[in-house]
Amino acid sequence: MNQAALDRPAVRVPFRWVVGIALGLAAIAFMGGRHIYQRQGGYRPLALMHVPQTMRYRARVEAHDPKRAPLIAPLLTALDPQGRRAAEFQQKLGSPLREVVREVAFGAGGNPSDFVLVLGLQLKAGTRVELGKALCEVLAWDGMRVEARDVGCLLPDGSLVAEALDGMLLVASRPELVKDLLGRPDVGDRMGFSGPSVRGAAPPLEELQREAAALSQTLAVKYR
Repeated sequence: MNQAALDRPAVRVPFRWVVGIALGLAAIAFMGGRHIYQRQGGYRPLALMHVPQTMRYRARVEAHDPKRAPLIAPLLTALDPQGRRAAEFQQKLGSPLREVVREVAFGAGGNPSDFVLVLGLQLKAGTRVELGKALCEVLAWDGMRVEARDVGCLLPDGSLVAEALDGMLLVASRPELVKDLLGRPDVGDRMGFSGPSVRGAAPPLEELQREAAALSQTLAVKYR
């Protein structure tokens, strides 16, 4: 080392500055990572966990699946044949349904009248909407008689509209079908998944089309 280098005064940074800078960078990295996670990976697919495993048929479809999403469209149309309910519900959500619906799961029982339909929605950050109550308000607005419950409502035919603790929106032909499924589902160890798959296998197209068409006919009679 030459003499000029020895004579040059050293730059001394206080230790607390070093710690402050490190914490600041860590905070920036955390917030950036959380933003990316919320935009791209913040949604956890749990809709199928609210369909009883005892049902004869169970299926889950991602909203943007190009092959399967069109096959379940009649289910949603049967719930809102005139298109009025969807428009009013979107007003309460503050977003078009096509932007917030991430998945649809449904089940059909051995009895043709038994069914469970689950919508998985990812709302915009800061949106404060109780989905079950909001949908019940829309149904009442559209002239349907509803009986309020803590998580939603009962309809005249005995079916239940409710929101599960994890934010899933459910419609069930009988409350008994989902009474044990409205809590937050136990999906196994988060670090090493050990429970049943929350996604399930992609349903075969022909079977999915047949089951969705049959259930849509049931729904069309109930909710016209």
